[in-house]
Amino acid sequence: MNIKKFFILSLIISATSYAENAGEIYLEKSTIVSSTGFETNLKNVASNPIIITAKEIEDNNYQSVDEILNSIPAVNIINQGADKIIDLRGQGENAKTNVQVLVDGVQINSLDTSMTPTPINTLDVNVIEKIEVIPGGGAVLYGSGTAGGVVNIITKSGAGFRGNIGYRNSEFGGHRYVTSIGESIGSFDIALDYTKENTNGYRDYNELKSDFFQGKVTYNISKEENLTLKYSKFKSKQTYPAMLTKTQMNDDRENWGRKPGEYSFTNTNKDEAVLSYNNKLQNNLDLIISTFYQKTELDLGQKLFMIYPSTKFYMAQASIFEDKKYGIKPKLKYSYGNDSSLVFGIDYIKNTLLRDVDTTTATPPFGIAKTSTTINDLEKETISGFIHNTYKYNSLEFIQGLRYEKANYDIKRDSVDGGIKGKKDEDNIALELALNNIYSDTGNRYIKYERGFTSPAPALLTNKANNEYYINNLKSETYDTFEIGIKDFVYNSYIRATGFYTVTRDEITTDMTGGMPPKTIDNYNLDKTKRIGLELSAEQWFDKLTLSQSYSYIKTKIEGSRKNGVDYSGNEIANVPESRFKLGAKYAFNNNFNLGLETIYTGASYLNNENVGGKQNKHIVTNLVGNYMFSNGLKIYGGLNNLFNENYYNDIDYSLSTNSYTYDPASKRSYYIGFNYTF
Repeated sequence: MNIKKFFILSLIISATSYAENAGEIYLEKSTIVSSTGFETNLKNVASNPIIITAKEIEDNNYQSVDEILNSIPAVNIINQGADKIIDLRGQGENAKTNVQVLVDGVQINSLDTSMTPTPINTLDVNVIEKIEVIPGGGAVLYGSGTAGGVVNIITKSGAGFRGNIGYRNSEFGGHRYVTSIGESIGSFDIALDYTKENTNGYRDYNELKSDFFQGKVTYNISKEENLTLKYSKFKSKQTYPAMLTKTQMNDDRENWGRKPGEYSFTNTNKDEAVLSYNNKLQNNLDLIISTFYQKTELDLGQKLFMIYPSTKFYMAQASIFEDKKYGIKPKLKYSYGNDSSLVFGIDYIKNTLLRDVDTTTATPPFGIAKTSTTINDLEKETISGFIHNTYKYNSLEFIQGLRYEKANYDIKRDSVDGGIKGKKDEDNIALELALNNIYSDTGNRYIKYERGFTSPAPALLTNKANNEYYINNLKSETYDTFEIGIKDFVYNSYIRATGFYTVTRDEITTDMTGGMPPKTIDNYNLDKTKRIGLELSAEQWFDKLTLSQSYSYIKTKIEGSRKNGVDYSGNEIANVPESRFKLGAKYAFNNNFNLGLETIYTGASYLNNENVGGKQNKHIVTNLVGNYMFSNGLKIYGGLNNLFNENYYNDIDYSLSTNSYTYDPASKRSYYIGFNYTF
């Protein structure tokens, strides 16, 4: 049976099934923070967010943030070597700048998006209370970089004595140790978490050693006022293999793909501190102030042997990235009338990045080594203010939002190819208009328009030609999104449906040519891109059985030509699968034992914006999980990933110049087992 027909048929069958009242109660209690910055019932939100709770994370035994997000069809994980890019609504590689990832409302996106991804796996899943995913939207509340949407990871808080210890062993994951403890002392709530991993991946030389610590202290000044300090630290050492040729793939999918003497590693050291103040000043006046500091250090190294028809040489790179970010985000909510509210906010963020890259080339065995150094000293300061109003009249909510943001840049680049300095500023406005109809106790439907923007990362404001750098005239992206959606119980099944259409002007993209380091770097604006899509999901509860279905469809199109005259008109955006869906089932045999099964389909996607060289392969992966809970708080669990041993790739690269392919094979069927004891 055709996959799309099978999914649609299963969705119809499930939608007409009988569901227990537990589902309705679940919906009534569901709230979201990311839509306004304050807790809001799902019915009062003019969007269809996806919420993954701590219980769902625990029931499915997810091990990393990217594994959690990959289980959502509306989210597409783009793999690039050791890097993971979180994509929403067909942004492709631009998702590094067009999807905002937050932890407790604080952005964690990297400033130097040209070479480093958002560090999503520096947070342990054990401390996550829930993940709120809002596909599309968020420009008024969060500013630059929300064309794809917002992912807000909210960490746990609690009171009283509690704790847990856990261990997990995976065939292609190694060992993972978890411990946490919390206690309330007078007006203070204290929580400490520590996780250690020592893992070996599916392929040779794919190793990770990491340590994560988080401490959280809340001082409850009164019932209406509290102050929370959170500090977290993540350290890791990671080595990873190279892409494989077709010959290497056929010989051994698991080999490291490198020659003797080659290497590639990344050492990560991240510190973050957040101080939050919450106060209900009056019955209708709420205040939240968040201040934060982040510092992420990356130490990257690689050595490669190059063979060309007339020469043989090696290239070694040692790179250090230091990304610092600090800021303050006060918000004030004024409630008026019949459930109407007005939110004011001011954001100040200063982000600096120092990039120091030493590149050494030599012809073995007796060639003279030549070393070149490139130093980037980049700064981006943003100052913004926003207002977001929700006016309720009977069953209708009229929503308006406006944001003004100013970005100031300071760019310094020094290298053997010359040094440049430059300053620039960008002014942008975001706008939101929506009408939300709460037509029943359980359902709402809405229509929304949003205008948003993405101001450039400072590293993208320079180009390179003839081995010389220069300041370019790159502009901010702007987008217009039109969205319509509904969520409700229909025939005793909880459903969500969203349709959207997005037009982006001056979308930022990058081309590099001429090896490593590249001889030319071209950052430029595409004339126009379009994205149209549909997001569907349904869930049913049958006593001991829970079923779920989700489907995401995205069609992308590039219009206009790039500045050097190469016409991309009619092409699709690279790394964006047209369809993704998930079918899930969980059966609780009793209060202690349950089994879960999920099947995730990912469609094919083009390898590049030129749409040459074919597509990334489509694939279906099925995972099985099992949990047994004892009455004393002990849980034993296990599972099989890729149950049916699907052959597919995490990534495929195609070289236009050599007409050749390289591959990063995904792991085959693997097991994991573990335990968790909660007290």
